[in-house]
Amino acid sequence: MQPYFFPYLGYFQLAAGADHFVFLDDVAFIRRGFIHRNTILLGGQPFRFTLPVAKASQNRAISEHRFAGDAFARFLQQLRHAYRRAPHFDEAYALVESVCRPGEGVARLCADSVQAVFAHLGRGLRASFASERPSRVGGQARILELCGELHADVYHNPPGGRALYDAAAFGAHGVRLRFVHGRFPAYPQTAREDFMPGLSMIDLLMHNPPHEVARMLDLAHVEDAA
Repeated sequence: MQPYFFPYLGYFQLAAGADHFVFLDDVAFIRRGFIHRNTILLGGQPFRFTLPVAKASQNRAISEHRFAGDAFARFLQQLRHAYRRAPHFDEAYALVESVCRPGEGVARLCADSVQAVFAHLGRGLRASFASERPSRVGGQARILELCGELHADVYHNPPGGRALYDAAAFGAHGVRLRFVHGRFPAYPQTAREDFMPGLSMIDLLMHNPPHEVARMLDLAHVEDAA
């Protein structure tokens, strides 16, 4: 998966079920994608934040981009305003703040945000970057190439991959294709009566103790490709 900044729970459920997780950082940077943006609650309402990226271009890979020098000051201020009354604000804010390093490469910092959450939850995540294994192919061929280099016999992907990947092609390479369906349990959210799912992991960390978030990582349903 592309490296995202504190992505939603489903991303972490996908990563938690893998023996080796690959941050796909050698693909094009999508300016309107979720690599550098996500949603939190602000005043009880969904709020989309966007972190500025220097000279963002869809003609360059994610690994070739850096966050702007002032990328995080405004975001951290918004975070304090949004969650200062949340039950786990102090530890969650400290975790997010520790990752926010101005001028850092986008791929590495986003990957660090994922790794930091796993460490906070007392869980390990064995991971690497696709850019460490240069390639001339893309799409399904690239995924199969990575599976071969990592000696994988099973490949997990979100359900959206059904339109992208062919189970027979994976099988011909000795790889079992499976899809991970995320499950998102409700939890109390500050200043909101009805539950809003699909938010950044930041929201979960603000409202839940680490052991409860860790439990949520194992709720996903995995099924074989048809």
